[in-house]
Amino acid sequence: MKKHINSMGRLVPPCVIMALMAALALPWLALAQTNAPAASAIKPPEVKSGNMLPPVFNGETTTNLGNYWDGVDDDNDLHVNVANSLVLNDAGQMVDTPMSSCPNFVDMNGDGLNDLVVSDTQGFLWIYLNSGEKGKPKFTTGTFIPTFIGWGAKIHVCDWDGDGDNDILFGTFTGDIGILANTGTSQQWQFTRRMGKPRYVDPLFGVDDPQDRLPTLMLGKQTMILGNYMSPWVTDWNKDGKPDLILGEGTYSANSVRLLLNAGSRNKPVFIEDRMFYLSYGEGFEQLTPSVVDYNGDGLPDLIVGTRTGQIRLHKGTQKAIEGKDMVAALRGILAPAVLEFDGFIKIANKTVFDTMSFVYPCDWNEDGLFDLLLGSPKGKVYIALNQGSKTEPKFPKAEPVKGTDTAKDMLAPANWMNGIIRVFWQNFIGGYCNSALLFSAEKELILKAGDPPIRPVDGNTFMYFRYVNNYQGFTRNHMAWIRPINKSPTVEHVVGARVVAPLCTFNLKLKRQYEISFSSILEGKPATWTFWTRELVKPGTEDIADHYETQYAFDIIPPSVGWQKRTYRFKCPSMVQSNYNYHLYFRMPEGNVKFLLDNLSVKEIER
Repeated sequence: MKKHINSMGRLVPPCVIMALMAALALPWLALAQTNAPAASAIKPPEVKSGNMLPPVFNGETTTNLGNYWDGVDDDNDLHVNVANSLVLNDAGQMVDTPMSSCPNFVDMNGDGLNDLVVSDTQGFLWIYLNSGEKGKPKFTTGTFIPTFIGWGAKIHVCDWDGDGDNDILFGTFTGDIGILANTGTSQQWQFTRRMGKPRYVDPLFGVDDPQDRLPTLMLGKQTMILGNYMSPWVTDWNKDGKPDLILGEGTYSANSVRLLLNAGSRNKPVFIEDRMFYLSYGEGFEQLTPSVVDYNGDGLPDLIVGTRTGQIRLHKGTQKAIEGKDMVAALRGILAPAVLEFDGFIKIANKTVFDTMSFVYPCDWNEDGLFDLLLGSPKGKVYIALNQGSKTEPKFPKAEPVKGTDTAKDMLAPANWMNGIIRVFWQNFIGGYCNSALLFSAEKELILKAGDPPIRPVDGNTFMYFRYVNNYQGFTRNHMAWIRPINKSPTVEHVVGARVVAPLCTFNLKLKRQYEISFSSILEGKPATWTFWTRELVKPGTEDIADHYETQYAFDIIPPSVGWQKRTYRFKCPSMVQSNYNYHLYFRMPEGNVKFLLDNLSVKEIER
């Protein structure tokens, strides 16, 4: 067994990173491991019979796991991955909040049929090719695009650089407007380069190679940051033949939709503060997601805005009379346009709120000359509301899920476990930079390789199974707060894969007491690790000095094996001063690809 202790600062300040890096220089202390030969004939201490792991965390208790890696659910509805993200609420607190899928309807392969491009709430992209005919879209499964554009990102697909193919603009939590350029053609898209590298990460963190970072829009000479959870929409607002940018804000309370008129060219858009104007005000609504369409058939562009609470706001365009020099100024984009007034809520299925976090994409779905509304959902589904009104009076009496063909069947997952899908939480790098395409399931039987006999549980009815899918392990910080580095080299900043799975419970470990962790595992890939950890209050603070915490670890290596191997490790509670403290347990996957099977987990105290 090995034990490692390091000092850390508080959770949020940047000093956490420096403290963690400094801690890595501390020596490793080797202790005995129970699956090593005994050093003497002395009778070992007995182990208490009671398992400290509550039964609901042993993997036998399961929950439903939606397997959406084909982009379709078991109801044959298009369905992408969902996850919560942090949103500032009206009480001034950052709260985990369901975010919406973001669908666009554009031709991605040049066949004359519009396809679906959907961003999910975990930062992944999906393309569903239309196999139907004009006015009758048809979809089967989704194509996973192995890249990352940020948690809860909002997208707009357009030919941003004027080269004839569709690129993807995306707005992020931190406020960046990123550009995912299509380096392919209008017939065959290409959005990725080196797999496993983050195309977008939180600006606080950076990447090893600047060539891997996606470009972000500038406002003059500075990065364009106007709020958080920015939602972009590209349109030629002033009809000068150049793409302009409309942005909705996600910031609480002080919200608006802005118009940025292109001060550059068709192929190289440029934005400056002098050509940025308010287009509409949120009036207390947040998470504004704008789109543009001629809503009432008067030939003027109108603004539709989705919101956090689900209302879809309508702002009708106006033709403001402009004469003489003002007309010239308006055409040049240096005169502020009229702010569009709120005109009312759009009803879907006779409701002003069809779903929360509304994201609306106007399009002529059935090509009948009337615009329809494509809708995202925090459930991960995509809906279409067909316009059954007229050009001057649109009506959307119902919304139905867009259908596909389910090929990746739903599964069971271990209940009460963190499954490796987790985001960056400020300086707590528990999830790394970007997410991984993965599954963590509860299995009754499994064949890992064709021709091999099936693997069955060591004990009980199920075992736990972690693996990556779609050949996308994601990209993770090697040195993460609370989580030991998987690559021991102090110069390795980032690693591929290395996700963490953990039971969502704590273990009350007592000062100077001995413990035993045991489990059965199968492991393909490099060695994994198990770790108990806590942040121990070592010295209470005073009015002038903050509390002093140290992070304590007990951990060891899990070697690879082709069949079930029983692993047993003994360790001493690593606390320094507290008589008892709650510890967390996690299993960290190795760098690179891995298949990890776990069963019969037990944690016990050793009798003296």
